[in-house]
Amino acid sequence: MSLHFKLVTPDRVLLDTEVSSVSLPTPDGEITVLNHHIPLATLLVPGIVRTKKNGVEEEVAVSGGFVEIKRDGTVMVLADTAERGQELELSVIEEAKKRAQAVVNNAARQDDEAFAAAAAGLERELARYRVASRHRRGRAAISPTTGR
Repeated sequence: MSLHFKLVTPDRVLLDTEVSSVSLPTPDGEITVLNHHIPLATLLVPGIVRTKKNGVEEEVAVSGGFVEIKRDGTVMVLADTAERGQELELSVIEEAKKRAQAVVNNAARQDDEAFAAAAAGLERELARYRVASRHRRGRAAISPTTGR
């Protein structure tokens, strides 16, 4: 039995497929959803969503949103943004990462709200960078035996 996984952004439906598992970044850490998972609604934080289908893992960078896991095996992710590795350009992300780090450094001297917003932006860029760099090294599909 598999899970029905749907990843939706305001712009598009990025994934709508059957998977054997999905790992999601949440405020309390990464969770992995398998068959017969309890129903759950939680926040999605910036990070990497990993799906596994037929032994092949795919990674998607997300910037935040919401997750709903239903009793019937449906996993719905409503993400602010979501990008596959082949959609990401490393040089553009590296520049965005530098700008985000500068904002974090500057916000640290300001108030907590500005710092939190800057840190979330940096987390988003770091997730995008990890997905893009793995994709460029041919790791968009990760082998179940080696984990690479």
